[in-house]
Amino acid sequence: MNAVNRFLTLAAALVLCTMPVDVQAQSGDDSLRAQFEAIVDGLNDNSFRLFQEALDQNAYTARVFGTGLITDEVKTAFTANFWPEIESGFIAAFPRPQTQGQAGSEITGAIIAFTEESGQARAIVRYVSAGYRYSYHAYDLQRGRGGRVQIIDWFDYYQSEWFSKLLGDGLLRVTPGQSSVASVLEIPRPTNAQLFQVGELMKSVRDRNAKRYFQIYEGLDDTVLEDPYVVEMNYHFCRMLRDPVRLGAAVSSLLASFPGDPRFSLGLSEHYVQWRRFEEAIVELERLADGLGQTDGVIESLKATAAMALGEFERAQAFALEATRVEEGLELAWWTLLRTRTAAEDYAGATEAMTQLEDRFGHLLIPQKLQRDRFLKVLIKQQEYKDWRAARDQA
Repeated sequence: MNAVNRFLTLAAALVLCTMPVDVQAQSGDDSLRAQFEAIVDGLNDNSFRLFQEALDQNAYTARVFGTGLITDEVKTAFTANFWPEIESGFIAAFPRPQTQGQAGSEITGAIIAFTEESGQARAIVRYVSAGYRYSYHAYDLQRGRGGRVQIIDWFDYYQSEWFSKLLGDGLLRVTPGQSSVASVLEIPRPTNAQLFQVGELMKSVRDRNAKRYFQIYEGLDDTVLEDPYVVEMNYHFCRMLRDPVRLGAAVSSLLASFPGDPRFSLGLSEHYVQWRRFEEAIVELERLADGLGQTDGVIESLKATAAMALGEFERAQAFALEATRVEEGLELAWWTLLRTRTAAEDYAGATEAMTQLEDRFGHLLIPQKLQRDRFLKVLIKQQEYKDWRAARDQA
């Protein structure tokens, strides 16, 4: 049981309450959307209770175990620790802090789309954490017993996978025997040597042993290297390591195996921004919106920032304007419009954005504040800003 116990943590980041919770009573509405909004509000208040109430443990366990041939020992350990594993895995799936100062920062979610038909629903939730790190979850919901909302599963666009499969893959890697390995590979009639190699690769991922992992990976034949399971595992492992050289090669393999797949677009857009390949970042952000079936202010704002980095100021402003149109109440959209208009030297247009930031979001954009921003301090010397500031101060 040692390997199992090392993998299956018993510590939950938040305190779980096992008392039954009536989501309808919490929301004051029997609609699926209102009930699900109460669940998201609970998560934002650092409570997992309503989420726990909406997820059927037996049904979800079956989905996790359907990932592949997981050993009985691992299944037993997971079932015994189901809720701590769900919660800790849920939290761990969000983007990691980029700096030490961002560690422990709040992660908040907002429903940006909700569709319902005949008791079935799909909800898109956008999560944001410090450093403008975003994640999108697409939840499959249904009306369950007593009219209560029930969570079936959710696709995590930051991790590029259904959450049940993320958990299942982790369980497979605890004790990856040849039958378990064969259950996830698409290689027809894999040899014992191939099964052994991939099993050892999975153990290296489990143990986060990069040295051992690449010793094995570099000895794989092309048939194994091109298997979809291996391609995805390699991409996620290299992404976790944050090694730009290894990650670049992993991205190339990923694109060859999954060309144009929106499941990976959120992560790829981040990589392209870091590599200053801004046009490719814009393409992936547009692909992400297509995959979500939803254009939101954040995606349009990120596209605007990428276009601005390319020096395409008219295009950047168009993206920023679209961000304010589709999500008028998103503060990021107005900051983006302010920055794009300032970069384009449209100072009158910049003051329009500043009016929104002051009136709608409570900022005070006086010279002392602008001076601290290397992109916006140019406004201080502009007559349009001076006239705008004077009129605001006199009002």
